[in-house]
Amino acid sequence: MESSRRQRYGLVFKLALFYVLLSLPTLVVVESAILIAEFQRFMHGVAGGSLRSANEHGADELAARWPGLDGAGTEALEVWTQDWTLRLQQPRGGLTPDASYVLLELAERPLAAALLAPDGRVVARSIEDPHWTPDLPTTAEIERASLSARDALELAGSESPFKLRRSLAPVRDADGRLLGLLFVELRLPLPWRRVLLDSSFESPTVLAFLIVFGVLSSIFLAAWVTRRLNRIARAASAWSRGDFSEPIDDRSRDEIGRVSALLDRMALDLRGLMRSRAQLAMLAERQRLARDLHDTVKQKAFALNLQLAAARRLLADTPAVERLDQAQRLTQQIQQELGQILDEMRSDGADLPFVEHLRARAIDWSHTSGLVPAFELEDMPALPPRHEESLLRIVDEALANVLRHAGATRVDIGLHRERGLWRLSIRDDGRGIAAEAAAGMGLGNLRQRAENLPEGRFELDSEPGRGTLVAVRFAVPDNP
Repeated sequence: MESSRRQRYGLVFKLALFYVLLSLPTLVVVESAILIAEFQRFMHGVAGGSLRSANEHGADELAARWPGLDGAGTEALEVWTQDWTLRLQQPRGGLTPDASYVLLELAERPLAAALLAPDGRVVARSIEDPHWTPDLPTTAEIERASLSARDALELAGSESPFKLRRSLAPVRDADGRLLGLLFVELRLPLPWRRVLLDSSFESPTVLAFLIVFGVLSSIFLAAWVTRRLNRIARAASAWSRGDFSEPIDDRSRDEIGRVSALLDRMALDLRGLMRSRAQLAMLAERQRLARDLHDTVKQKAFALNLQLAAARRLLADTPAVERLDQAQRLTQQIQQELGQILDEMRSDGADLPFVEHLRARAIDWSHTSGLVPAFELEDMPALPPRHEESLLRIVDEALANVLRHAGATRVDIGLHRERGLWRLSIRDDGRGIAAEAAAGMGLGNLRQRAENLPEGRFELDSEPGRGTLVAVRFAVPDNP
């Protein structure tokens, strides 16, 4: 028991480790694939002009609100810049409609904006981050954007280690006077950097779920599998000791169940083979003893009888002749009885008993049906050959009905002595026999064969959906 516990815990550990090791690369691959697809979709929208278009709309909005914001001071301009940047990061309807949710997946602050005076001085900015200093436009870029009526100017970016996209748009009032310039910068890390170097709330959560799922499922699987494997181990241990009475009896239809059924069938074959070999060894030993007795004792008894006959002729008409006659008669009786013993030892009457014939028939049937019968057989005295043949025919017909009509998953064959009679039974767990169908299943032949046995009686117990029992009661004559 302690050994099976260690095996179970070892299997649990291996399965849990397998799940965890499988979960980590799976999580990385799946998350990378999703992020790369989202990232490519988003960058396709940026390449199509979404950043430039958003910059132009922001410049128009700022121009419309400029009198109120400019009058409130620099702080109001910074608040508007921050608010505008946050609106561009919205998952839906942001910088790239239906794809902007990737921004916050890849970076905590993917966008930075700044409001520049016409001379290039920074008036307001959206972030104050020591780790990110936006790449503000150069003097030449400011001069080029100042010449534009309202179209935004796409500025030079970079591809590594970040995807950097920049845009600059003029802010003009209704009269076309240049009020300032609105600058926006998009900076996103490549997806593989996000997966390998950064972490988010979702990744630990998914990983924890996979670990818990892996451990619990491995415990369940190990307990379910090792319980069945332990049954196989117990049966194999019993078989190794020569005890084939303990079947595995796993009725599942999965791979382990099919292997268990094959092993049960193998155990039945081995049991029959061992019994057959034991019988053959016994027959061979009897034949050897018969040969030895014939070549030694019988020949010497024959020689002794010849010597007694010769002595009788030499001692004719003497008182010792009567004694020699008695000795000769005893020698002849010894020869006759020894000859009878040798004939019995050489005869076919030492063949396998009925129980082994019955077991062999059932095992042959199991090879065709795929079902392994369960046996509960007692050793029975010898029957006349015609009665043994009738019982075997009854078993053949009953098993044939199980195969053709029952749809069973289990068959039990029993042979027991009950109240002075022997009872042979075949029980299955199939669909049973309806009353109108019983007449067409050869049951009449079974009944006739059973009633021809000594004190024979036939029994049938069956209900639709509850299996079928076929049994025969009979007597064994004292002198078969």
